[in-house]
Amino acid sequence: MAENKRQRKIFEYLDYRVFLKDYYNQKKKANPAFSLRVFSDKIGFKAKDFISRVMNGEKNLSSQSIPKVANGLRLGKHETEFFLALVEFNQAETGEIRDDAFKKMQATLKVVRFAEKQHLLGLAQYMVYSHPRHLIIRSLIGMYGFDGNYGELAKKVHPKITADEAKQSVKLLEECQLIKVDEQGKYQLTESAITTGDKASKLALRGFHQQCLKMGADSIDRDSPSKRHISGLTLGISQEGYEHIVERINAFRKEIALLAEEDKGSDKVFQMEFALFQVGGK
Repeated sequence: MAENKRQRKIFEYLDYRVFLKDYYNQKKKANPAFSLRVFSDKIGFKAKDFISRVMNGEKNLSSQSIPKVANGLRLGKHETEFFLALVEFNQAETGEIRDDAFKKMQATLKVVRFAEKQHLLGLAQYMVYSHPRHLIIRSLIGMYGFDGNYGELAKKVHPKITADEAKQSVKLLEECQLIKVDEQGKYQLTESAITTGDKASKLALRGFHQQCLKMGADSIDRDSPSKRHISGLTLGISQEGYEHIVERINAFRKEIALLAEEDKGSDKVFQMEFALFQVGGK
């Protein structure tokens, strides 16, 4: 007989909707009579479909309903603090609000001394994608190595960063197990190539690409054509055509990644962004 999966702690989540779904599914598995109506009654909602719509992303929790849910789920003090910040993190309308909420989540985790490796890696992963410089520094370490001179490392980043910022990035990359120190005390990559896969937070990637696109826009005035290539198309296409183009972009991105990996003379770091978005029509 297969073992039942344990109920993950609230601290292990970066999406409160996934937490609610898991909670409901665990209760339903343990007791088939545990329905959405029972779940709604448990957390104090009269409309039985409301919690279902929240879990499916069709509705948000209001400031009044958040503590009601926390109380209904009998979350402890620190669990409630984390849940409140987690909801704010997921429902944030701006990057600034999202980052403030994430800091609250981190502060709560420090208090409860939550140290499960998987979640710490998940939180570190969010931070890695919180600013493009972290992955830029990772690439620079892969090209040139690193002996602990943060000032020299910072000089290689474009646009410029401080030595303290370089130090923060190196520490974070270590926590995320993306770099390590060898027997000679030199830093090196743990893997030659990385991918976000299915584990990366969509919120983290959203902020990452927003910043990268801004860097691209700034490079138009900042850099010479030899250091940047900007081009675009305005297309009239169907949804089917859009999906086909996305497939081609994904295939092309992998081809570019392979070309970069095989480039033995690499000495510069570039950021490449693909942007295809609707600007008119139904």
